[in-house]
Amino acid sequence: MVPITRRDALRGVAALLPVVAGCNDVDTPRSIPTEGRRGPENVVVDPEHLTLRAPDESPVVWTATEETGTTDERSRRHVHRLVADTETARRLRFDDRVDADDAREFLDATDYDAETVYVEQSRVGECFRTELCYVGWSADEVRTDYGRQLRDVSVSCEADARDTVATLVRIPDTLDPDEVRSHGSGMSSSGCHLPPWIHERSDVATGTSETTGSTGSTEANR
Repeated sequence: MVPITRRDALRGVAALLPVVAGCNDVDTPRSIPTEGRRGPENVVVDPEHLTLRAPDESPVVWTATEETGTTDERSRRHVHRLVADTETARRLRFDDRVDADDAREFLDATDYDAETVYVEQSRVGECFRTELCYVGWSADEVRTDYGRQLRDVSVSCEADARDTVATLVRIPDTLDPDEVRSHGSGMSSSGCHLPPWIHERSDVATGTSETTGSTGSTEANR
């Protein structure tokens, strides 16, 4: 009898997992649009974004306060932050294990007169990778949706270990961080599956995504 490997077992479990609120490997809740819902006011499928991933559950990105040099949000498991100007971008700090130069380049290339960067950080099982499916927003909320898949078989991992993943999403609109009070994120256990309301709308834009991992390569998140 051929033995079942750990990754084979994970693949079987992943195939059986329904799309429900929350899961063991991702700490963000899922909000499933009800039938007939049009979704957020503005939506971009596959938006321009950058992914930074580091092993263990330590934060990947946090904010340094200008006055004291100390940091906030560093001990928090999740981060939801809007970067609407170069001064806020300058205060962001990144873990030494990720490519901060890529992150700075992404932030510097953003036109804050017409765009905003949404920073989202959460945890994911070490054997899985995430794919940003779309971002939706209005004047007072930002929503994201991800798909989760097993990483490449060449990537060594432990079933009960978790990594931290930070995603920097470029939103083609100017948002006021003080006005955005609602943040939501969904996760499908079988990759990106766009909901029916996206296909039914004619105003949904498609972006050109750009992604990197903690080593400056997409391989880090595969």
